[in-house]
Amino acid sequence: MKGFSAQLGGLAQLATALGGEVTRVVQEMHGAIARPLTPGDRARAAAPLVYGSIRYGLHQAGRLTTLARLAADPDREADGGLDLRSAVNGVFGQVLDLQDSDYALPMALLPDPPSLERGTLVLFVHGLCLNERCWDNQAAADFQRWAGPALDAHTRFLRYNTGLHISENGRALADLLNRTALPDRLILVGHSMGGLVSRSALHQGRARGDAWVDKLSHLACLGSPHQGAVLERLGNQANRLLGLTPYSRPLMRLGNLRSDGIRDLRFGYVLEEQWRDRPLDEARPSLKVPLDPHVEQLFLAGSLSDERSAAPLGDWLVRVDSALAERIYPGAANLTRRLFHRMGHMAMLEDPRTYACLKEWLPRP
Repeated sequence: MKGFSAQLGGLAQLATALGGEVTRVVQEMHGAIARPLTPGDRARAAAPLVYGSIRYGLHQAGRLTTLARLAADPDREADGGLDLRSAVNGVFGQVLDLQDSDYALPMALLPDPPSLERGTLVLFVHGLCLNERCWDNQAAADFQRWAGPALDAHTRFLRYNTGLHISENGRALADLLNRTALPDRLILVGHSMGGLVSRSALHQGRARGDAWVDKLSHLACLGSPHQGAVLERLGNQANRLLGLTPYSRPLMRLGNLRSDGIRDLRFGYVLEEQWRDRPLDEARPSLKVPLDPHVEQLFLAGSLSDERSAAPLGDWLVRVDSALAERIYPGAANLTRRLFHRMGHMAMLEDPRTYACLKEWLPRP
């Protein structure tokens, strides 16, 4: 784990970058609202100097904090804050990565590399703004105890920076699995974004001919937005509306600071070619990714509605049709769909019905 001082320095770097961006937005709004410059308008003529000085001050503050971090004890361990760090990575992950920040979460298999003493590895992949602690509950623990003898399996957890593009994390996961000694069978279980990252790794690993792909037998997606997430679409539309006037247009810059990972959730993008060379505020989805025909897949959806509802609502964050991918993968032979009523997006992580479904779906070796 990174030392506390290093993490503080990473946060300072992020604050410096965001502070400079806010300053640029205010300057642009000042320029849009102010009247055209006249020879006697000294105040407006001085504005670039004022705003430039503010940006310089923010930059220097960030440098001083970095120097303080380097002077501090580098071996001091953080006494908490993983959940906060995971949330900040989810919202500003690409900024942290571009800064090579100490606060950016590296991808890792936890708690240690997989053991080869058993024939199966079950790898859990968390969702946006979360970390491996999301699986720390009684229902998940009961499943792990069951999987040991029933599947001849041991379990591991993936930690990663959820603010990066899903395709980037998918490629990194494929690379990680390709250089890791694995048992004969691999099972991936991803929640929300984690399901999309798992699918991305599978697709990219298959395209490259990675050896680990042939060991992957089952892939479960729990509440994953295969057809996109409504909240990101609404947020994107609201941000597009800011561009209608020159006065609000600078605010679009702040809206576009949300992470690449969040933007990928708009349409459930799992590959780079889906978002590359397209506008940040794209309103229509691009090409769909075929479902891998050689791996058994489970798409589980939660709904806040009860069983009597003819048109069940989603789980707060993901619509039922998106989690089940009913439109983009109709009639797929190797795809099992399950819908659970009165189950929220986060609640499915600790709901016994989720793990009972996994037990029923996964065949014993």
